[in-house]
Amino acid sequence: MRALRIHGYGGPEVLRLDDVPVPTPAAGQVLVKVRTASVNPIDWKMRRGMLASVFPLSFPRTLGRDCAGQMDGRLVAGVADAQTDGTHAEYALLPEAAVAPVPAGLEAAAAASLCVAGLSAWIPLVEVAQVRPGMSVLIHGGAGGVGSLAIQIAREHGARVLTTSTQADYCRQLGAERVIDYRVEDFADAGPFDVVLDTLGGVAHVRSLQALKPDGVLVALSATPVPAHAPRSDVRVVKPLIQATRERLERLFHVAVSGGLRPQVTKRYSLEDARDAHALAEAPHGRGKIVLDVS
Repeated sequence: MRALRIHGYGGPEVLRLDDVPVPTPAAGQVLVKVRTASVNPIDWKMRRGMLASVFPLSFPRTLGRDCAGQMDGRLVAGVADAQTDGTHAEYALLPEAAVAPVPAGLEAAAAASLCVAGLSAWIPLVEVAQVRPGMSVLIHGGAGGVGSLAIQIAREHGARVLTTSTQADYCRQLGAERVIDYRVEDFADAGPFDVVLDTLGGVAHVRSLQALKPDGVLVALSATPVPAHAPRSDVRVVKPLIQATRERLERLFHVAVSGGLRPQVTKRYSLEDARDAHALAEAPHGRGKIVLDVS
């Protein structure tokens, strides 16, 4: 089978399309014939060695964290273990507990795009912050893979949604009531907020903390280092574990099929053009999700 692998850390140029044996599932794993797979920020960060202290790699390594494909004659989608070879290949091993059937009405690319990015929006907003009507929610990076889904999820749960982005029209189409151009506006002036979803880290994390209402919650996803700052005892800061389960994936897929969440697949590439996909994923001001069409 063909697999997109790296043999060392570096830029998109280190990606190689190799011929390798089809893997054999161990206990608790399933083998999926991949149709399409997402490109997520974790992929290029792992490729560059930015996460080596968290996910040290042995080489060669197949990247990719989620996919949709065939298993036992049906379409499924799920998330690979970050400690093993990933999904940017013609076949992938996934933990059985992190795979769900894809319902009729949801195509493979859409399902794959909802796995890591969808869970990264759903868990912080629905499970951690328990977003509900009347809340004011700020989503950082609303045009990105996670942000474009987070805007919709928060809006679907009745919140007033604001976002930081340079792509105002796109974010408004997703349901943002206000789009804050961070180049010329201070998002804190639009607060205070009940909930902030921080996909940025760094200084934005500190400023978001100060923009919360008392008893508000800052849910942080970003791995960007946060500078030293004075804590607040009257708010919560949560860095949730984004873990795929069959139940979570089934719920996301159901919301999508029922019209409450529109997958945002904006670019599609072949495995042969994966270097271009990775370069685009690293570029600033991304929009929606990038997927690789495998078969």
